[in-house]
Amino acid sequence: MDAVAYALASNVLAGITSTEGWTAKTALPATRYSHRQSTLSDGKVLVTGGFVGESPTADVQSYDPATNAWTAKTALPANRYSHGQSTLSDGKVLVTGGIVAGSFSADVQSYDPATNAWTAKTALPATRWSHGQSTLSDGKVLVTGGYFGGSPTADVRSYDPATNAWTAKTALPAARDRHAQSTLSDGKVLVTGGAVAGSLSADVRSYDPATNAWTAKAALPAARYIHSQSTLSDGKVLVTGGVAMIGTVYSYNPATNAWTTKTALPAQRWDHGQSTLSDGTVLVTGNGAGSYSADVQSYDPGGIFTPTPGRAALLGYLAAT
Repeated sequence: MDAVAYALASNVLAGITSTEGWTAKTALPATRYSHRQSTLSDGKVLVTGGFVGESPTADVQSYDPATNAWTAKTALPANRYSHGQSTLSDGKVLVTGGIVAGSFSADVQSYDPATNAWTAKTALPATRWSHGQSTLSDGKVLVTGGYFGGSPTADVRSYDPATNAWTAKTALPAARDRHAQSTLSDGKVLVTGGAVAGSLSADVRSYDPATNAWTAKAALPAARYIHSQSTLSDGKVLVTGGVAMIGTVYSYNPATNAWTTKTALPAQRWDHGQSTLSDGTVLVTGNGAGSYSADVQSYDPGGIFTPTPGRAALLGYLAAT
């Protein structure tokens, strides 16, 4: 078991019974949307970029679930939004593309929580924004779809932190942007919704890194985009908000290939951040729906939380969009 899995496994509480639902947490220091977030190996959450009010920001904040408090961290090298983000197996965080300082960007940065510093990495092969991103069980990172400049794309790339290099993978069946993505406990990747071939979609696809192939899965109950998604401790996937189903919450069970309606968000929300924490709850931050918000909510899936051993199963905590 690597360092990330060990840190997560040592932080989880087995056998805790809880009730499904939402709880308010300490708000972000300022309104935020079009940001990205991921859970770190120490259980904290890193939120990067996005908009504060009407202005793009380089601000970075860390949330500590133990103290329910936010702490400012070293800012991004430039303001950035609609980017990709996931935590790597060595505990660092990879941020890719987005709109950086007002321009479409292929820039890639790595954040090290141990030094609170950013380092430039090999850029994407082309500018990309509003794409999906998650860390795979082999430590590589899968980036899917989004926009090449002003055009939606089906292009898929894999980044290897060990070689700092990008490799082309089998493209999505159709161009897709503003979708959500997370890595499942079996190592496959689930991509949901978005705009597919230019139309709002409920389409769901699974990518298998072992075969480099895409498979259609049960569609979302309703089409949506700029929603958020994370893999839960039991291997299911939680999808929240988005347009046009902006208050709804659904859970996907990979074992049955079926969707279930869950308790709705306390308020409408889209273009928000989401990641699963080491205690099995899910942290949802910010909001671009109607009026910008700094609101933060915690979702408890309910039931008895028992962590599944092994790095692949724990990757769900790290693979947020």
